[in-house]
Amino acid sequence: MNLCTSTNILYERADGSRISAEESMRLCAAAGYRELDFCFVDQIFGKTDFTGPQWRGYLARHRDLAGELGITFSQSHAGIYDFTAGEDPWQEELMDRCLEGSAMLGVPWMVVHPATLVTDGAVDPRTMALNADYFRRLSDRAGRWGVGVAIENMWGRTKGVPRFAIRAEELAELIDRVDAENVGACWDAEHGGIEGLDQGAAIRLLGPRLKATHISDQTAADNIHILPYTGFTDWDEVLLALAAVDYQGAFAYELQHYLLRMPLELAPGALALSRSVGEYMIRRLEAFRAGQAE
Repeated sequence: MNLCTSTNILYERADGSRISAEESMRLCAAAGYRELDFCFVDQIFGKTDFTGPQWRGYLARHRDLAGELGITFSQSHAGIYDFTAGEDPWQEELMDRCLEGSAMLGVPWMVVHPATLVTDGAVDPRTMALNADYFRRLSDRAGRWGVGVAIENMWGRTKGVPRFAIRAEELAELIDRVDAENVGACWDAEHGGIEGLDQGAAIRLLGPRLKATHISDQTAADNIHILPYTGFTDWDEVLLALAAVDYQGAFAYELQHYLLRMPLELAPGALALSRSVGEYMIRRLEAFRAGQAE
């Protein structure tokens, strides 16, 4: 198992400025990262050339840069939108770009958020069926590109109600209803931590459905996506469970707030620290898998 980090680790800045994915790739490679998660969310919200007519050429430059840097992409993160409110043609076009772009970058699993339909101040009972229908169709589209879809566990509230698929039970049921080989789960440990879930039990419940991870820490809902061991997550609980289900996918950081206020001249050292922390966690996971950890 290798450590992976999202290109969003250097994107958002506290002053409102942005770091390009290309620059993030270069700095991550210099810090020793060899696997990345390509964050299409930043590309869409940042209105980069990915949203323009020359998007294939734009992504080809990222693919070529990755080759020069010796980097592979082990995950990606699709754009986010509420498809339960009615499919939006432009958002669907962007989703298709994310799928084709993932294939261009050699991504095996693309993470996608489920959606929550709210009616009369409550989660609409049609939410599960609407998600299952959407992800069945998305799995067909993804299959044409040889890409898997990893549905992510959620956290928090939308329109005043808890989001759908916060609990592993709902996520597992959704994946089972879709019933497609190229659809699985992404477990976000920070989301599970914020919601106070028994993450060991959740990961064990997902078991072989688990295809991707988002690894970051939190101290509260307003302090998220930070470096592991700087928040409240019980990491041994998470690592033990990943070992117990014999998870073989990417150990993928999602740390977009870790360097939010870090002066850029300190970023190389901070990135190196993050890599050291992640490598320690993987060693501990493998020790748990072998029954050798204390």
